[in-house]
Amino acid sequence: MKHLKNSIKKIYARSRGLLSPTEEKPKRLIIEKCRWRNDARSPVILMIDDLANAWHSLTGNNTWDAGGDWGGGFSRKGSVYEFLQEHLLSGYPDVKITFFAVAGKTSQYTHDKPFSFAEPLNFNKESKKFFRELNENNRFEIAYHGYNHGTPGETTKEFVQEWKGFKSVEEACRQIEKGKEIFKALFGRYPLGGKYGGWEYNTFADESVDRSGFLWWCRDWTPRDIRNRIGDAYYEPQFFGENLVVAFPSTIHGFHWSKKQIDRLLEKKQVISIEEHIAPVRPDGLIQAPNVIDDIHELKRLFYYLRNKNVWYATASEAAGYFIGYSQSIIYDIKERSFKIRYTGRSRQPDLTLSMDCSAICAPGKPYIHIFLPNGAPLPSSHFHYDHAGYRHRVNILLQDGEYTVQECPNS
Repeated sequence: MKHLKNSIKKIYARSRGLLSPTEEKPKRLIIEKCRWRNDARSPVILMIDDLANAWHSLTGNNTWDAGGDWGGGFSRKGSVYEFLQEHLLSGYPDVKITFFAVAGKTSQYTHDKPFSFAEPLNFNKESKKFFRELNENNRFEIAYHGYNHGTPGETTKEFVQEWKGFKSVEEACRQIEKGKEIFKALFGRYPLGGKYGGWEYNTFADESVDRSGFLWWCRDWTPRDIRNRIGDAYYEPQFFGENLVVAFPSTIHGFHWSKKQIDRLLEKKQVISIEEHIAPVRPDGLIQAPNVIDDIHELKRLFYYLRNKNVWYATASEAAGYFIGYSQSIIYDIKERSFKIRYTGRSRQPDLTLSMDCSAICAPGKPYIHIFLPNGAPLPSSHFHYDHAGYRHRVNILLQDGEYTVQECPNS
């Protein structure tokens, strides 16, 4: 009987228009943080390990063999830099690379087989000029990959990766400082992030990275699983240490990759970080794999597949800075023409993409907005992507503590 009465009430209400949806505008701004910059599905980072001021010739020539340049060939003819420019970067101008570089003289793998040439990054004027210009190019960054990469053995199997061999946190920190000082002298600042050599490390390693002031670090290497054997959290950036260092996963093998891996990462909005090495030729006679020389056709196929995807090409430092801003900011006190942000992250004033429904204040005659930062400065017009119909604007704001004010403005 009660159900019948309720049905009659609903029929009556519909006939009188009492249940019609309201056409009222929202009474305040509606703001949502975007997972990645420009609301991209995923950041894409090409990570190339073992950049060094070194090269090798298995035949004993006074220059490197094909595939034997590890960076010491600079931009000369036949160098790995020239190879990347010609075979990858010229055809894919959006691609960015994070190079992981050995700061000092890179170690040989065995005592009896040294590199043909190996010196620190800041060895002479030519090396300083090349590596400095590489780091200043906005398509690249040079991150930290150790002071010497490790300790040689009697055989290759006895080679000890750098962070595997430290006997204490203090020993690790001392050697990291030596490498950081080379970076500071060469680039004018300390490295923001880095990666363990050979993906090997001991119980002292993470604490040494945390103490040494790095913003981000690569610790783990397992390509994206598509069979649900590994939890999704493994492929997300995470924090470790007292200083909340961003831990970046490496998720894609530069040669053994699949469209299913890419699609799963895009679906989950996870990092597409592509693992590679700088050169195949090693002084111990083994082949470094993966490497950009042997894998170039697969890399081009990968980036071709990504061409029509909604991705953000970034360096690891750019992606880490955004992740810190996204994770360590709170938006509150949202009103019709203002909102507040509390930001507690270490990255200095990163940007953060907001999706802003401004239908509370925008109208056909005033479809645009201005935003003024807490310090009173206007946000540059280049930071706005306007939705002229629904007024759901996308905005790249600069993160500051305090109140942001919003002002509608007419057609311009």
